[in-house]
Amino acid sequence: MNNLKMVFKMYGEIARLDKRIEPVTVLCALINSSKPFINIYFSAKIVSLLTLGAEYKDIIIYITAAVLLNFILIFAGEFLEDRSERLRNLLFDRENFKTAEKLFNTEYDKLQDEHYSELIHKHEEAGSSRWARFPYFMWTTQVFISGVYTVAVSVIMIFPLLKIGFTKTGESFFERPVFLISLIAIIAAMAVIMLLIAIRMNKSYLAANEAYATLDRLFYSFIDIFSDYRTGKEIRLYKEQDLINRTASDKILTDGEETLRKISMRTAKTSSVVAVMGAAVAFGVYVFIGVKANFGLFDIGALVMYCGAFIQIINGIMQIANTLGKLAEILPLARIYFEIVEAKSDREYGNRELDCGKIEIEFKNVSFKYPGSDSFALKNISIKIKPNERLAVVGRNGSGKTTFIKLMCRLYDATSGEILINGFNIKEYTKDSIIRLYSVVFQDFQMFSIPLKDNVCADSDADKEKLYRCLEQANILDRVKRMPNGENTYLYKDIDKNGVEISGGEAQKLALSRALYKDSPVVILDEPTAALDPIAENEIYNRFNSFVDGKTAIYISHRLSSCIFCDSIAVFDKARLVETGTHRQLLDMQGKYSELWNAQAKYYT
Repeated sequence: MNNLKMVFKMYGEIARLDKRIEPVTVLCALINSSKPFINIYFSAKIVSLLTLGAEYKDIIIYITAAVLLNFILIFAGEFLEDRSERLRNLLFDRENFKTAEKLFNTEYDKLQDEHYSELIHKHEEAGSSRWARFPYFMWTTQVFISGVYTVAVSVIMIFPLLKIGFTKTGESFFERPVFLISLIAIIAAMAVIMLLIAIRMNKSYLAANEAYATLDRLFYSFIDIFSDYRTGKEIRLYKEQDLINRTASDKILTDGEETLRKISMRTAKTSSVVAVMGAAVAFGVYVFIGVKANFGLFDIGALVMYCGAFIQIINGIMQIANTLGKLAEILPLARIYFEIVEAKSDREYGNRELDCGKIEIEFKNVSFKYPGSDSFALKNISIKIKPNERLAVVGRNGSGKTTFIKLMCRLYDATSGEILINGFNIKEYTKDSIIRLYSVVFQDFQMFSIPLKDNVCADSDADKEKLYRCLEQANILDRVKRMPNGENTYLYKDIDKNGVEISGGEAQKLALSRALYKDSPVVILDEPTAALDPIAENEIYNRFNSFVDGKTAIYISHRLSSCIFCDSIAVFDKARLVETGTHRQLLDMQGKYSELWNAQAKYYT
């Protein structure tokens, strides 16, 4: 019942994604399944007319009708098949779009949940390594409907023969009704066995395919590395080709070949069993029809029709069994899809709108653990950031600096304690208020393969004057003007072959431009000069005050020389806030900050 509910749920979701595909699929199945019966029926009629010595013109009429109907069905079938395939491709895109839209609006902490991440990975893999998911389901639906329709029409065609079969016409076993009953029972048993075989075959195929997909991922991950010019240096300088061959290529040729061999052997065995069963049933059908025809109970035309209809029953049963068996592969993928798009966030937002004038941010005894972790990433953090204050956040790697920023932006919620903005808990504000509050450049910022202006402005109707001002402040305007299409130039070559490959430092300047363009009251810069050369870094420092004039600024850096631009410094160590004060105050304390400062300063003196 759960599987049946999931099937109907899938049909409902597919109808919401595209209302056209289901009726087109049904019509396509009916049209294509009708072709064999047209030929069976007219062949039987023409043979009957020939044996009865009918006039030539009567035979020509049936031949013409058969050719005309075949032409119409072939034309309609090809048209609908093409239409159905295009709708399945569109359905695949719509399914991907809905999934992407869900992920785009999913809270950040949910995306980092291990179980949810695994669901996303399996869903993407199903679309890339196997033509699966909803389009595959609609294709199997089309085959299933064809099978049901084929069996139904075939039974109608042989119904007169079934009536004859239940009439005793002789003494031998083949002449008695019990033979027909046995034949029907065998066909029914064959249908059940074929269904069980198909289910088992598809389950084993799915398991083997997943094993092969793991090898596939390994192989294609190396292909991605090979195709990226940024990793080519290490591969050649460290002679990593042999390592890659051992870990990827050899596994594909050994483990992968063995996996494919097992798949082939299982398919061959099950197909052989089905073929033998089909041949045995077909033999029984021919014996039954031959015996009845021998008694003159129907003419040779009916013999042709009954033989053809019985064979179609077998074909229809095989179609039904195979498609029902594929549910073993389809249903788990459908459950993954629905679990992704129906996932609910535990996070709640308030109704309070934030006045983006003067902003005061306060952490009150805040502690935080990442989901699934036993250790604290932050422990008992208390700090107040005053309006228009310039705060430097320093500390060793893993000390909690970036986590501090993520909590401030409410990408995560604190495990304990509270974060206040202008005296109110951050949870009381609307989501849009929090988003409008911050302009952030994270360490792992991303530039996209779209026009440069859209990377900076995130808006096709960009304010050119403002854009140029922000590019100038980030010291990259001259470089942009030298690009082929200025600010309309595509970054990288993924979409536009004429796109421009930018350096890491240039990308970082564009990320800084993006933060400036957003013009939020709180600017957060997480290692904003890490990819810049010393001269470019110095220029950014000299412009720093103009960047954040009238704003609250939080600056994270391992280069402690940048701290001299800030009003105060917060020093993190082992998930705790251990020191706060000005640069001079912290040096006089001879504590953790002094230790970090002297460790860097000794190389410059």
